[in-house]
Amino acid sequence: MQIKNIILYKNPEQVRVLSFELGKVNIITGESKSGKTALIDIVDYCLGSTHCKIADGVIRDTVHWFAVTVVFNDNEEYVIARLNPNVKNVSSVTEIYIEKAGQEAYPKFESIQNNSNIEGLKKFLSIKLGISENLQIAEGNTRDSLEVNFKHARLYNFQPQTLIAQRDYLFYNQTEPFVPQAIKDSLPYFLGAIKEDGLQIEQEITRKKRDLYRLVREKNESEKIKSDGISKAFALIEEAKQIGILNKQIVVETVSDAIKTLDSIKDWEYRDSINEVRGENSVLKELLNKRNDFKVELGKLEDIISATEDFIKSNFSYSEEIEQQKIRLETINLFQENNTPNNKCPLCDNVLESEIPAISAINESLRKLNQNLEETLREKPRLNEYLQGLKGNKEKLKEEIIKAENGISALYEEQEKARRLRDLNLRRGKVIGRISLFLESLDLSEDKTLDKKIDRLRSEIDDLLKQVDKESKEDKMAAIINKINLQMSSWVKSLDVEHEDALIRFDISKLTLIADSMSSEKSIPLYQMGSGANWVSYHLLIHFALHQYFIQANRPIPHFLMIDQPTQVYFPPEKDTNNDGIILESSDEIAVKKIFDFIIDTTKKLDFKFQVIITDHAYLRTEKFKQCVREVWRNGTKLIPFEWLSDNNE
Repeated sequence: MQIKNIILYKNPEQVRVLSFELGKVNIITGESKSGKTALIDIVDYCLGSTHCKIADGVIRDTVHWFAVTVVFNDNEEYVIARLNPNVKNVSSVTEIYIEKAGQEAYPKFESIQNNSNIEGLKKFLSIKLGISENLQIAEGNTRDSLEVNFKHARLYNFQPQTLIAQRDYLFYNQTEPFVPQAIKDSLPYFLGAIKEDGLQIEQEITRKKRDLYRLVREKNESEKIKSDGISKAFALIEEAKQIGILNKQIVVETVSDAIKTLDSIKDWEYRDSINEVRGENSVLKELLNKRNDFKVELGKLEDIISATEDFIKSNFSYSEEIEQQKIRLETINLFQENNTPNNKCPLCDNVLESEIPAISAINESLRKLNQNLEETLREKPRLNEYLQGLKGNKEKLKEEIIKAENGISALYEEQEKARRLRDLNLRRGKVIGRISLFLESLDLSEDKTLDKKIDRLRSEIDDLLKQVDKESKEDKMAAIINKINLQMSSWVKSLDVEHEDALIRFDISKLTLIADSMSSEKSIPLYQMGSGANWVSYHLLIHFALHQYFIQANRPIPHFLMIDQPTQVYFPPEKDTNNDGIILESSDEIAVKKIFDFIIDTTKKLDFKFQVIITDHAYLRTEKFKQCVREVWRNGTKLIPFEWLSDNNE
């Protein structure tokens, strides 16, 4: 893929077309601030860059559509256009217009309409370049796999002004996150160190190896079951004896007898010989209720006994005291009937202030007291008999409670025995389960079909391995890099650099160049070399060496290289020149001439298969240089026509 032209649309009437020749060096030379640096950013933006790097200013203030026409190896031409994000007042747009070029030099402004997006463009360009389906997998899966596509291919097509004279970086966007690793992962594919269909073959090998591993594991497990079958069978028999499923007196000597014995007990079922206590009407519940009733009745009876004893004690104590007083009164016999007045003392005949009761009344009270005492004495034997009856009932209740508690304890003991039996039966059930599983998995016959499947898979894997290159990716990569290193070492004398006698090699692990000097044992990496002139020359060496190999090996990568300001270290804008930008100092002119001669001569040797687009401030006197100049942007001529600016001012 090469660039036929760059097209800028302001409106339907104002279109700027910058044309290039295919397979040649194309030079745009001009003064500063004429728009040269923007060309790389415009092409990068049209080819699907995530961000629009075109600088704010005149270009983004005037252009509506940016477009490029690309030509593929089959001579098919496609126009790719992308809207200026300033039109929508955004930083970037994802929509893209892509259409096969017609008879016109460029499509009309009105016909450009978004019909795809960045993802669609990336897939389209990947297919057109011939980037096959691939997946670069890191060793040990230490990072995510990488699918190489056009996004990775364009990293080798741009050398902006800020990169061409860099000593720390060689490749476009190398300073962005993950890009260095993406270059390391994708470059082996672009150089052809990985076979095109190698991925599919390796994936098929991986799948078949996974199936083979599964079958081998099944076979090993089957053989292990057979080898462990004898010992496991006898172990299960001994376990069955220990928990009472088998009689301990049974003797098993052969494998067949062991299997028969296990088969005879595999249908053992749980059986419980002890009645369990079930439901609310159980014997245990009845005993518990009786014991509770007896205890309640005993409590009531003890209350009655206590009350009766208190009654007897209080009543008969009073009777005894009255009896003593009665005896004393009767002994002195004071109360005889006579005619003595009631206000006169019967003993001393003195007059009393208060009359005393009549003797007859006292005697009547004494008579009633005697009568009550007699009745009380008659009731005492009956109360004692009643009390003894209560105490007898109390002892009977205690005996009933003891009987109930003994029955409850007996039932609890019976329940514990039932629980222990259930636990034992559960253990027996587990053993029976293991016996059943063992018998189901036991297969002493030989499975010939499994062996056949394993042999067939191994044969298929061997056939696939024969289709994979015997050389490893590392070996092929080393051989390719050696060729590139030899090419750079042969070219280095054509440029104005230090260490021109050194062997130049590319270190892909560090993405830098190293000069192995012939005059000393010291190896000097690019970042330790001085002078911007060295950095520019070494950038040219690696990119031309890579692109030459890409072309010779017919690799799927765009065959163009855009370079901005390669002479900046010799020819800064403030350096004295004549009005045409021609270098006046002979030493710088010689160094710059070497750069352009190298670029032009190397491109020419690639037989129109490689295109170089250079934007630079310098203009050389040589005929070779002049033949490559496509436009000169001086004296008011720039990327953006002057009349576009006049229209904006209006």
